[in-house]
Amino acid sequence: MVEARKLGGLYMKIHTRQDEQFITVEELSHRTGWDPMTIYEKASSGDIPGAVWGETLRFEKEGIEAWLTPISRSELEEILKELEQEGRITSFVDVDGKRRYIVAERKQ
Repeated sequence: MVEARKLGGLYMKIHTRQDEQFITVEELSHRTGWDPMTIYEKASSGDIPGAVWGETLRFEKEGIEAWLTPISRSELEEILKELEQEGRITSFVDVDGKRRYIVAERKQ
């Protein structure tokens, strides 16, 4: 299959097989250790990104790879900092000196 993708300002031809862009429920089950029914339920509720419903349920490989890749502690701290600046969470230091986060109540 030939596909045109825009990379920067250029369109490039990329030769791929359709299957290489997606992973199956079975592959995701193997990688996560989840039962296939759990995967169907999570995909249906939107908890797993990149779900493509058709004759069979598949997942966009790129989205799943990003979703399964753990983030570093510094990336997590940056995300938490942004959420706190937006007022979506608040933090405090507990008696052991560890920073804890809680969801901030929204005023309506």
